[in-house]
Parts: sequence; C-alpha cells; structure tokens
Amino acid sequence: MGWFDWLTRKHPPAAPLPWQEALQALPILQGLSESEQQCLCELGNELLARKTLTLLGVTPTPRQTAALALQAALPILHLGLDWYAGFHEIILIPAPVTRRESVEDEYGLVSEVEAEHAGESWQQGPLVLAWSELADDGGWDGYNLIIHELTHKLDMLGGEADGVPPMRPGMAMAEWRRDFQAAFDDLRRKVECSEAPIDPYAATHPAEFLAVATELFFTDPRLLHGAYPAVYAQLARLFSQHPLARQPTAVG
Repeated sequence: MGWFDWLTRKHPPAAPLPWQEALQALPILQGLSESEQQCLCELGNELLARKTLTLLGVTPTPRQTAALALQAALPILHLGLDWYAGFHEIILIPAPVTRRESVEDEYGLVSEVEAEHAGESWQQGPLVLAWSELADDGGWDGYNLIIHELTHKLDMLGGEADGVPPMRPGMAMAEWRRDFQAAFDDLRRKVECSEAPIDPYAATHPAEFLAVATELFFTDPRLLHGAYPAVYAQLARLFSQHPLARQPTAVG
C-alpha cells in the first residue's frame, strides 16, 4: 500500500501525556468512578508502552494521543491488557483507503466493487485506523472507530472473527450464541424491510454485528438496549460495565 512509504515514527512520547485533560474531554468516559478513571489512565499508558504506535502522515497532539489510548482501553477496563494480546502495532493513516474487492452475494455471485476502509484488523496483524475518522470520536453518537476495530481483535482471540469472543468465567457461550444469533437474524429481516433499528452494516456478518453492537454499547447504549436488550446484557457481562447508567438523558 502506498501509504506505507510515508514518513514513519515509532517512538514513545517524550513527555508525560495529559491523561486527565484528555479524560475530561471525552463524553463517553464521564460517569466512570474515580478509581475506574485512574485504572483507565494506567491502562492507556501501559497500552502505549506495549504497543507500537506508527504514524503515517499524521501528527496527533499529546492530548489526542492520550484520548486515543483511553478509548482503546475502555473495553478492557475490567478485563486487562492481555485481552489485546493478538496484535502489537496500531497504525494511523490520514484518511480511509479505497480499493477494489471481490464480493460474493447470498446466491454465490461474485462482483467487483470499490470499498472504502476507515479501519482494518487482521489476524495477528496490526490495527489500521484512519485519523480523519478517528479524531472526533469520544461522543455519545453511536460511532467509535477504534472500539469497532478493537472489537474485531477481541473476536479474533478465539480464532476466526465470527462474533463470538472468548467468554469470561461464569458466562455461557451457548447463551451468547443464542442471543446474538436471534438479534442478527432479526436485524437482517428488518434491513430487508428498511426498518433497521441500528446500522444496517451490522447485518453483513456476525463479526460486524458484534463490532457495531459494541460500538453502540459504549457510545449509544440506550439505542442498543432498546433494540436488542439481550445483546446489551451479554456485553455488560463480558465487559463488566453498564454504560447505559453513564449516558446522559436525551435533551428535549
């Protein structure tokens, strides 16, 4: 890819990052307890120390770097950094990459399409994120690129990305599969009727359903809980978090 030829920097920040400043600037982190905020900052700092942050044509400020790390650490706040063992590098690129791909439909017909990718996750490979899509993340708007792509990494811990990440002790995989399959099937039916309650992209594959659902869990939990309460409950068990209690009441 052409952007791999650009100037690359792979060194840690020279000065301490403004963790508290970044934390206070991110709406989805409001409502965390003081101990959770401290743990999140420590996790973010450890993540940057253990993963290579490769910058290709982008220059985030110290606060933006801290904000990126805090959002990346949010899903593993009560899981630990070992849940991100499947990759070693985060690559930031300026903008989404567009390329031609072969796509097979439900009838087995293959066609060539141009697809835009704002983020990519590969098995045991790097995490690639488009800075133009990432810089404004952190609000209660239902979208968060880094959480979406890191969910794929969690999914891949068990092998192929299939919408079933490893379970925490006390969780039942059969119940997870039941609740997610029922929601996925319901979404596919509603997409056909143009009545999708969440992003229709989630209906393209079980792995994408998990990634979109996790995005919503952390950035618009009210929408996810209203559409698929059983999915919300499973994610609450996995992450040991209840962002619905943190989300502000809608105005008006």
